[in-house]
Formats: sequence, structure tokens, C-alpha cells
Amino acid sequence: MTLEVRGVGRVQIRTLPLTEPPIPEEGGRIRSVNGEMARIVNGELFSFAAYIEFALGANRSRGNHYHLQKTEILYIMTGTLRAVYYDLESHTTQEEILRAGDLVRIEPNCAHAYVPLEYSQALELAVDPYDEADTVAYELVRAK
Repeated sequence: MTLEVRGVGRVQIRTLPLTEPPIPEEGGRIRSVNGEMARIVNGELFSFAAYIEFALGANRSRGNHYHLQKTEILYIMTGTLRAVYYDLESHTTQEEILRAGDLVRIEPNCAHAYVPLEYSQALELAVDPYDEADTVAYELVRAK
């Protein structure tokens, strides 16, 4: 099974499909009476993992930055987000609606911001540990 990838340049988005066990190597999700299980990545080592909650009524977005070195992987666990990406090298903007099951890979020098359309939760992974000096503020979405 080959997963469809959408997005251009420094952003790749794929939706992990609902499948039957065993979950394929390229990823997927299974649901049972016990709940959902998703294979987000397989074979990569990570130095950073963070849980992110996107609450409604916060009157602001999350993100509004880019990384100089870090490649970020974001898995949408629940909810729906409006995502805005800006490639600082090609000067292209991309807007996407992300839903539960979407897996996003954001390469360095791509500004990103997320606005919740409903209560949402995500998991962020990165090979490199968090480094404050690697994060550069870049306003893509203004606070309301």
C-alpha cells in the first residue's frame, strides 16, 4: 500500500489510513473496542516528543515560527486544524485543513502556524532535541 502524499516543497502531508491488523510498515491506524492505535513512524530515532493541545477560544494560533535545522513531524490525534505554511526559500504559501490521522513533515526554513477549528490534540516529534536558538518567530496568522 502506498500512502498518498499532499503538500509541496518543505511540507509533506499524508493521512494514515484505517486498516486491519497488522499495521503496514508505511503506517496506518486500527480501531477496536479498546480504542485507536496508530503507527506514526517506524525505524526513526527521536530526541524530542511533545503533546500539543489546541483549545478553542484562545484567540490565537500556535506556531508562527520556523526552524533553522529541525525537521518537525506532527501527528493530528483528534480534531481539525487550519494550517498555514510558508517556504522561506521558494516564497510559496500553502494552506491545508488537517484532520485526525494526518501526519505532517515540516522541513527547516518553512514557517508554520495552526488555528483550531475544533478542540484538537497532536503529537510532535523531532530527531533533534529542542533548541530555543533554532526557533525563529514568523507571524503567519495574526491573533484575533
